[in-house]
Amino acid sequence: MENVKLSERVPVGAFYRTNIEAVEDVRSRYFIALSIPAFLLIMTGIGTWESLAFHARSATSFHQYEHYLGALTKIEEGQSSATQALQELADQTANSRTNSSGQYLSSFEKKIAYNQPLNTALSNLLHGNNGNIPLIREQLKAAAYHYQEIEKQYFSYAQWFLSGGGTLIFLSLIYVWFGILQPIGKQGRERALALARAGEFNEDVINTSRVIILVIDAEGNVVLANHYFQTLLQWPRTQIVGHHLLDRLFLPQDHETMLTLLNAGNPEQILELPILNSAGAQLIMAWTVTPVRDVTGEELLRVAMGVNVTERAAAEHAQQVALLKAQSLSDRLQDEAQQAAELHTAFLGPEQIALPGLSGIAASITSSEVGGDYLDCYTTKETSVLVLGDVSGHGLAAGSIVAVAKTVINQLRADGIGRPDQVLRQLNNAILNTAQGLRLMTMICAAVDFRHGILYLANAGQQFPYLQKPDGQWEMLEIGGLPLGQELNPDISTSEWDMPLGSRLILISDGWVEENAPDGTPFGYERLEQALEEFSTLDDNQLRDALIARLVRFCERDTFDDDLSIIVVHHNERYPAVSEWRSEQPLELIRISQDYYANKTISPRLSRQHIVLFAEHEWQNLLPRMSQDGIRRILIPGNPFLQEMGWDNLLNAHRETDNELSLYLHIDTPLQLPITTSTDKLGVISSLASWLAETDVRDDWIDVCTLVADELLENALYAAPRDARGQAIHSKGVDRILNEDEHISLHMGRRNNILAIQMRDNWLLVVSSG
Repeated sequence: MENVKLSERVPVGAFYRTNIEAVEDVRSRYFIALSIPAFLLIMTGIGTWESLAFHARSATSFHQYEHYLGALTKIEEGQSSATQALQELADQTANSRTNSSGQYLSSFEKKIAYNQPLNTALSNLLHGNNGNIPLIREQLKAAAYHYQEIEKQYFSYAQWFLSGGGTLIFLSLIYVWFGILQPIGKQGRERALALARAGEFNEDVINTSRVIILVIDAEGNVVLANHYFQTLLQWPRTQIVGHHLLDRLFLPQDHETMLTLLNAGNPEQILELPILNSAGAQLIMAWTVTPVRDVTGEELLRVAMGVNVTERAAAEHAQQVALLKAQSLSDRLQDEAQQAAELHTAFLGPEQIALPGLSGIAASITSSEVGGDYLDCYTTKETSVLVLGDVSGHGLAAGSIVAVAKTVINQLRADGIGRPDQVLRQLNNAILNTAQGLRLMTMICAAVDFRHGILYLANAGQQFPYLQKPDGQWEMLEIGGLPLGQELNPDISTSEWDMPLGSRLILISDGWVEENAPDGTPFGYERLEQALEEFSTLDDNQLRDALIARLVRFCERDTFDDDLSIIVVHHNERYPAVSEWRSEQPLELIRISQDYYANKTISPRLSRQHIVLFAEHEWQNLLPRMSQDGIRRILIPGNPFLQEMGWDNLLNAHRETDNELSLYLHIDTPLQLPITTSTDKLGVISSLASWLAETDVRDDWIDVCTLVADELLENALYAAPRDARGQAIHSKGVDRILNEDEHISLHMGRRNNILAIQMRDNWLLVVSSG
């Protein structure tokens, strides 16, 4: 009965789940598209409301001071009752000075409160002395005018928020349409193409399986039947697909039992029921049903899988017949297991890894016919990605989870997703939806940014990896996490390490440290790290073989209780971002580390003008070999001047351009000094020195620049022009006039503390007739 679990290896539901995920992705993007103008509308409303609130407060203050002015006029007319309003003003200024209420006071309110002449004049007026009324009127008019202007200012602010906010909302709607909604349509078409390819892959896997596979919808209708079903039972597709499962295939007395099995949705439950072929004959099948769920857990489809056990059932009637048929069945099941093992091997990634920035090997030793370890690799635009995982358990059930992982990795590769946390999260959700927590998978994902040499790691219960630095020392990279398949959308973190050129990374499964000696002693981390130190100078293949030999000697056997998997990669080169990687594709730049170059030979197929040597320490001793190899470009990663110039500009220096000063320094109008005769050289150097002095360059640097300019001019005048045999055309030091096809021009530019000199020259090749 265990052989029925061969069906678990078929990733039937991945295609349908991906469709649902695509819908959820579009829904989230529409939410983002609507949230941008909504946010701007809210901010516009808040700004308008605040401006109108301050406008109302200023208007109140303005009318209050107008009221005080009216009261002052009434006092002049002899109405003593008007002093009550001025008493309120005096109380208000006194409260402002003490600020007993703790309110915020503007600078103008403080100025009124601490205006001693005004306070004294108010006090005298309230005691019957009207001599300071002109002073009080002047201060009250100034206050009224101030608040009137503030009232106008806040009203203009409200108008600005309304007009400006409306404009921003309109522009955001334009951005949402062109920047979000239209790209959604384009990405939808691309995803549809990827889903179609995934569908073709799933169909191929299903149709090559040696079990009956029927995909059933929620109403019980058959939506898919594989080739083996038609071959075994001889039913025409039109009589089965689109019809209810129980219409023709099962006996009436078995309908209720089959429905119970379908509704249970337990992949571990196996039930033997007869099925009818097109001629009406019965075949005994061992059935299991697996539900396919979407990302929310809702059931979409049910997959009924059956293994033909008719021969075994018939063998029970007679011992001799049973022995013969049992042998036949054993051979068949062995063949099916072999096919499953071959399918698992096909799921694994390549044994030889050749990715941008990474090269190495991958290997897996299974402990049963179908292993539970999975390793793979792929490339995104900016990273090379490695994955190594281990499914709980062994055999066909574990192999089915490997098939799910392979399907997800293929989709991630197509989508260009390489962040380790995103990779593990999508794998987790797919495994959980398929196995419903019955199978777990440990997994580590490593992504190497091949542009900058940064290693990103996320771990889900797998063994810690090891990083060997260029000096040969090993470091355990401690990053943990929980196995995949336990809960939906778990929190998975990514950590990063520097990965200098010449580094080596090792990913291993848990079998390496958990295998036991005859006395039960595990191999353990200490022996593993001791072996790594001992074999640190071996190449990747030798290191793998040496580790296996050490484990075999420790366990005293050459078979193991658990699967053993290992990935060993070197980081010896760096590349710019790539749109699509092919191992045979020639790269525009080949970057090699100093340590690698010092100990390895370079392929003769590489163009030397595309090679950049990264020098981490003293490199002058390599000059003779570099001269012989034709390598002319060296970059020192820690040099601040080179970093300021910009790595991209320096790495692309081999590209042809007539404007290096603009490329490197972004100077579009440098100093240009043309020369027509050799006698112009002194004038050009003098003009250069004057220009440097005017730009406040130090005298010692002026001397350096003029010396360099003199050498460049000498080279352009006498050394550069050559005939077809490579001989100099002009003798050094003679007076010469440039012909009409010859041009020499010295350019000088400055950006902050950087000076750059460029010599442009061309000359006519002279072909000797002798």
